[in-house]
Amino acid sequence: MTKVITINGNRFVLPDNMSTKDIQALAGFLLTLTPVDYQYLIDAGRSVYYATDRSAEVRLESLQLVTQSEAEAQGKASREAYDAKKAEKASA
Repeated sequence: MTKVITINGNRFVLPDNMSTKDIQALAGFLLTLTPVDYQYLIDAGRSVYYATDRSAEVRLESLQLVTQSEAEAQGKASREAYDAKKAEKASA
């Protein structure tokens, strides 16, 4: 299992040698950050930016990672199985 930190929905792999204490410190620091959002000004063709009234969303988890090619192969096989089942239902 690989240690992963999720920040506002984006997952990042943590270094294998990162201690629990360092992970806790990192997560605590990230929770102090305030996300920045924007409003597009269509007539001006630019955006204005503002700090939101919420903090960053931080989550720690352990995930079983595979290589990108393995994930793509599994995704392709899953899609083919789904399409075959869908075609079978349609012909019934």
